[in-house]
Amino acid sequence: MIRHGDKKTLRSNGLRHSRRRGAIVILLVAGIGMAAITTTLDFADRTISEYKISKGEMSGFRALLLAKAGFQGGLGALRKIPEEQLYKSGLGLNPPPVPLGGGFIYYKLQGEDGKINLNSVFNADTKDINLRNQEMAQRLLERLGLKRELLTPLIDWIDDDSQGNTEASYYEKLVPPRKIKNGYLYSLSELTSVKGFDPKIVYGSQKPADYAEKYSKEFMSEEEKVLMNESDFVLANNYTAFVPYQRNYDDRINLNAAPYFVLMSLSDFMTRQAAMKILKLKIQKGGYLKDTKDIENLPEFQVPSVGGITLYKELAGEGTDVSGGRIKTKGEIFRITAVGEVSMDTGRQSEEPSSKSGKIAVRRITGIFDLTNNMMLYYRED
Repeated sequence: MIRHGDKKTLRSNGLRHSRRRGAIVILLVAGIGMAAITTTLDFADRTISEYKISKGEMSGFRALLLAKAGFQGGLGALRKIPEEQLYKSGLGLNPPPVPLGGGFIYYKLQGEDGKINLNSVFNADTKDINLRNQEMAQRLLERLGLKRELLTPLIDWIDDDSQGNTEASYYEKLVPPRKIKNGYLYSLSELTSVKGFDPKIVYGSQKPADYAEKYSKEFMSEEEKVLMNESDFVLANNYTAFVPYQRNYDDRINLNAAPYFVLMSLSDFMTRQAAMKILKLKIQKGGYLKDTKDIENLPEFQVPSVGGITLYKELAGEGTDVSGGRIKTKGEIFRITAVGEVSMDTGRQSEEPSSKSGKIAVRRITGIFDLTNNMMLYYRED
């Protein structure tokens, strides 16, 4: 028989056990609830991330389509608009942004044969160095305050022999090792793989720190001051690299597209006054020189040059053994840069360029086009 006191004790113990079980159940339920909430939040976070990625991909695809449209617009302008009109209008070479499809299209045309093509320094067929183009390329380095010896590793990079100082053995010892090209550069970006041409050299400004102080008195007018800008001091704006459609292409420098330092590299006898005269004369003629004869009788080009001939005759190839000379006025190789921009805001159609429209997706297409042979020499989508 259970006594009354024992019954009371049992009831108290049972109550405590019941409360303990209830607390455990509550904790289990709370734990399960927290786990469910955490899982839900994690799933939601991943879903939102995937949505943003897919939204970005969709916007990127639309931007790429706009860039392609801009690229075709630039290509059409080159094919249909006379070169003189392209240069004189200005809008043909660099038109304002065009709103289309909820985004913007930009394109820009540049005469690529106004730069020195590094591939023209070496002839892969004859295995010979083009001494004229080598001298111009080295002279450009000097004009920018760099050492002319920088060009030697580039020739080793292009030629397929092993006779130089920077051949395969040099690049194999680098960390990480690098394979030498032994062929033409497909684009200027490859130049950063060559000894001595790091990205700062190729894409950075070579403008001396004391340039403004040193040359402020030499630039006699405001007009002359605006003929040069920061971009002129960047090696990548003076050099180019493309593989021509035909090896015997016209590698003369296009005066209508040549920047200041390329002009200064045409001859050892080229002066700052002569280079500036070309740039000013181009402005005076509406942005375009029709013929090299336009500079023939200018005093700056009557100075004595190599062999006693005038500077003009040296550049034009008259009275020299250099076939065709060093200059021309008809453009044949052009760079096309097209950009497409699309706003990434949901359901929003951008009405302003990127600087004011918040988050955007941007795609860029770059090509080098041989207008004479109707041939794309280089094409890249970014």
